[in-house]
Amino acid sequence: MHCFVARQAILDSLGNPLGYELLFRTSLENRFPDIDSEVATRRLLAEQFLSQKIEDLVGEGLCFVNFTDALLREGVADSFRQRRLVIEVLETATPDNELLECIKQLKKLGLKVALDDHIPSKEWEKFLPWVDFVKMDLRQTSIAECERLIIRCRFYTQLRFIAEKVETHDEYIAAKNAGFSFFQGYYFQQPQVISRRILTTNEMTAFELLSAINEQEIDYTKLTALFSRDVSLSYYLLRYVNSLHSGYRLHHIDNLRNALVFLGHKELQRFTALMMTAYISKDKNVELYRLSMIRAKWCELLAEQVCPSLQEDAFICGLFSFLDVLLERPIADILPHLSVTEPVKQALLEQKGQLGFLMGVMQDHEQANWPVLQQRLEFVNLTEQQSGFFYEEAVKWCTALTKQKIS
Repeated sequence: MHCFVARQAILDSLGNPLGYELLFRTSLENRFPDIDSEVATRRLLAEQFLSQKIEDLVGEGLCFVNFTDALLREGVADSFRQRRLVIEVLETATPDNELLECIKQLKKLGLKVALDDHIPSKEWEKFLPWVDFVKMDLRQTSIAECERLIIRCRFYTQLRFIAEKVETHDEYIAAKNAGFSFFQGYYFQQPQVISRRILTTNEMTAFELLSAINEQEIDYTKLTALFSRDVSLSYYLLRYVNSLHSGYRLHHIDNLRNALVFLGHKELQRFTALMMTAYISKDKNVELYRLSMIRAKWCELLAEQVCPSLQEDAFICGLFSFLDVLLERPIADILPHLSVTEPVKQALLEQKGQLGFLMGVMQDHEQANWPVLQQRLEFVNLTEQQSGFFYEEAVKWCTALTKQKIS
């Protein structure tokens, strides 16, 4: 499936991009859809940050995203510790002490913060030392009033001002003379709608996940099984764990159960909220999903006989073996954003190691390459009957799970 996002450049006085504001869209039609703002932000985060590299969308620039008052107080922004992300605090937010503490927490986490469509007022003054950008709408606030605020804030050395809705050359010159550092508006660029390929997940599984997460005591065995049967959820989960600690090497977060336990109840609830609002329609490639599930179980059964210590890795290896096709991107671009073990990486990137060997067994079977398959099986002391049995068991397992989802 494809998702849609509009981006509008934010430029300096030389025309160099500081970054882009990301705007939620549901089609190539360049207008905000009839959807709640909070839901729009949740879906935008899930679709643009969890599914793929944000650098593919904004390059080396920053990405500005609107956050409602409720999302900030809920702590959703805390979970996206992306160095390119700028949290835009909407003008509709309530400037109380609780919100100020939320902003301070974001700053401690290393995130950048902007006040969006800012109109000068006494209530917002206490926020100015804690934000990086102030965006002012030239349609709402006069150039003279903007200039007075910029002069008054000259002692806040971290603070930069962005002029919004710059629509003419004269407005650009006036904003530049008033002290604005960056500019955004139709004079430079209209929002550009971009279509991006994302994974899809089954709505029924998402609702089951919601039910499991809301239990008073989380059953991690049950939860692991739930994730194990859905390639999308597994992929998004490991991406989510990685986004929480980008820049750190998570040696112990390399399988589904560890990832779930690591996140804990609160973060799992946030993750589930994202997935529920980012659910994907039913026009997905059902066959590729089915093959991913079959490969996951098949590879696990083979590993049980050939390399028992790698059974969990084998399941992940099979589950993610079609990610490049599903996402229409090279696997080498995908894996750096997932917390998987080195054997899984070697197998998926180069088909090396014991898991790479098992991948070869499955591929030779699928392609009816019987002479090579027989040589591989003999090398690991397996018979064709055993290999065929494991495949049939994997198909039965996948079919049973599919029936569970439908029923």
